[in-house]
Amino acid sequence: MITLFPFTFFIIILQQVNSTDSDPCTPQQIHLALSDAFTSNPTTNSPIKVIFHTQEECNTAYISLTTSQGTQNIQATSVNFFTDTYKDGVYSTNIHIFDFPELEFAQTYEYSCYGNDQNSFLQNYQGPFQFYLPNPYPNNTPTRVVMFGDMDASEDGLPTINSLKKIAQNNFTKISAYIHYGDISYDLYSQAGTVGDNYMNIVQEFTATMPYMVTAGNHEILHNFSNFNSRFKMPNFDQYQNHYYSFNLGNIHFTSFNLDLILLNPGLKKPMLAWLEKDLQNAQTSQWIVAYTHRPIYCSAQSEDCNQNHYRFSEFEDLLNKYNVSLLIAGHVHVYERMLPINKGEPTDFQHIPADENYNYIINPTSPVYVVQGKGGHKNDTAGPKGVYKGKEFTVKVDNSYSFLSVSSQNNTHLLVENFESENRTLNDYFYIIKNNTIDYQQVPLEDPDYAEEHDPKSAFKIGSNLFVLILIFFYIL
Repeated sequence: MITLFPFTFFIIILQQVNSTDSDPCTPQQIHLALSDAFTSNPTTNSPIKVIFHTQEECNTAYISLTTSQGTQNIQATSVNFFTDTYKDGVYSTNIHIFDFPELEFAQTYEYSCYGNDQNSFLQNYQGPFQFYLPNPYPNNTPTRVVMFGDMDASEDGLPTINSLKKIAQNNFTKISAYIHYGDISYDLYSQAGTVGDNYMNIVQEFTATMPYMVTAGNHEILHNFSNFNSRFKMPNFDQYQNHYYSFNLGNIHFTSFNLDLILLNPGLKKPMLAWLEKDLQNAQTSQWIVAYTHRPIYCSAQSEDCNQNHYRFSEFEDLLNKYNVSLLIAGHVHVYERMLPINKGEPTDFQHIPADENYNYIINPTSPVYVVQGKGGHKNDTAGPKGVYKGKEFTVKVDNSYSFLSVSSQNNTHLLVENFESENRTLNDYFYIIKNNTIDYQQVPLEDPDYAEEHDPKSAFKIGSNLFVLILIFFYIL
């Protein structure tokens, strides 16, 4: 006994510190999501959800949450067993959903996920993780989200994933959420669900520290979106099963709607339109409204989507115009395409500075600006030579690099949209949407040490001194 005791003690400590993936109660696929408390009509005081999976039921699993008041253990609100049969086999998992108690906004918290009871002899856990709880109410701090679509964990998706990990590590108090608008992992249910599980474990480094807001794409449709809906719980899930929802962050109202659902079941268009109109009516006090969906209304590829969607979804476009939506972001087409404000297939009026040849300043637009960003990266989707995608008359810029977006409200008059190449996080396009005929040349760059070097606020716009003088003269004449 004397010789065995030190060895036995060592094994116990090792398992407490390093949980193994093979243990059926080790928490996996940990991710955060904003709750109904961030909607225009909050129905709960719980601001955020944490979701993780275990191989077995593990019904004594819990989360240890640390705040300025101390540490408390939180039990799951529900544990859902999900199973389905695919062509590759049967998939099953146990999904633990936790609703955190009421917390103060704009603060940092820490938590760890445990797969079994705190009194268990050996505990399997992951953590600790830190997260910053954003503020749903207007405030003086710029609001920034990172947005991407059409991404898996193949070697083609890893450049974006690695950039998202680094940004989350260095900027998690500066970014309010990550938004993934469809085609997640290619596909969540592939290889009997293991592709989705592996993807969620790979991205856990940022989804466990940053709210991960998602919408479904065409690659989530199988079995009526069941795998997707089992994994994710967006605001108002009980009513709309992730198909449409909205939330507020600072002075931005975000609204998400699943146009693939309409193609699958056209009879659901009417209730979705009714929800969207009511949501946009309630959002009229917000300074900015940003909408996102997977399937685009406008794009320039030679495809059925790009030729027909603005007819198919014209009623949605009408609501975006009626309620002054500033920006619609979509994926599906694997390209970055930035467009002008559009209505009924034609560019619409906005104040344009003649010297601004790249349309980096969209001043007082009368319709939404449309962006397709489907270059998160997935297997066999080569980044390809730039310029092979021919834009239409409303296209400003096209790029085929793997990339992602940053959307930030600088203040109540300036919304900044930036596109970053994934490989080195360098800026390759940007534009402002500006209200009230005022240009403010300040911006808030991502505070990534590798990135800030090339993204100095004074030089990142790629605007020469002559252009700056022309702009000043233009406004002086006005």
